[in-house]
Amino acid sequence: MAFLLHLSLQAWLIAVIGFIGMTSSFAQPQQPAQASAHPKAIKVIAATKPAWTDLKLEQQTALAPLQPEWLKMSEAQKRKWLEISKNYGKLSADDKAKLQERMRDWVKLSPEQRAQARLNFSSVKTLTTEEKQKQWQAYQALSPEEKQKLQVKAKANTPNSAALAAKPQNKIVPVKKPESKPLAE
Repeated sequence: MAFLLHLSLQAWLIAVIGFIGMTSSFAQPQQPAQASAHPKAIKVIAATKPAWTDLKLEQQTALAPLQPEWLKMSEAQKRKWLEISKNYGKLSADDKAKLQERMRDWVKLSPEQRAQARLNFSSVKTLTTEEKQKQWQAYQALSPEEKQKLQVKAKANTPNSAALAAKPQNKIVPVKKPESKPLAE
C-alpha cells in the first residue's frame, strides 16, 4: 500500500496496465541557437530520422496521436514507437482504440510526468503478476475521495525538474586532502 502512495494516479495506471516505458534520454537533442541580428535567437530542434512524411501510411495511421511530438523525439524513441506500430494491424478495434488513447495520454503529459511514468514503469516491471494484481485490487477498493487524496499527495511529492534519473544515483563526495606542512629548512 505504501508503494501506491508514492505514485500518481495517471502514472500508476500507465505503468500497471503495461504502457511502454520510454527509457531513452529525457533531453531532446537540440542545436545551439542560431546567430542572428535579433536579440532573441530561436532554438532549432535537430530533426531526427525518420521524418513523419517518411513513414508508411499504416505507420502514420497507427502513430497518429504522436504526430505533434514526432519532430521532438529522438531516433531511439521513434524506433520504439515504430516497433509498436508493427503489430497495430493485427489488433482488434478495441485494442487499437486503447493503444491510441494511451498515446494521446502520453502526448498530454509534461516532461516531468513522462519522466515519473518511466521511473514508475521500471519499478513496476520488477513486481510479480500477483503483486501487481494485489496492488491494483487495493487501489480499486479505495473510495473516490481516497483516490483523489492519493493523486494530490503524489503531485505534491513530484519533483519539478525534468531531469530525473532513471535509477537512483550514488553520490560521490570528494575527500579533502590534509594540508601539507612545509618542510623545515
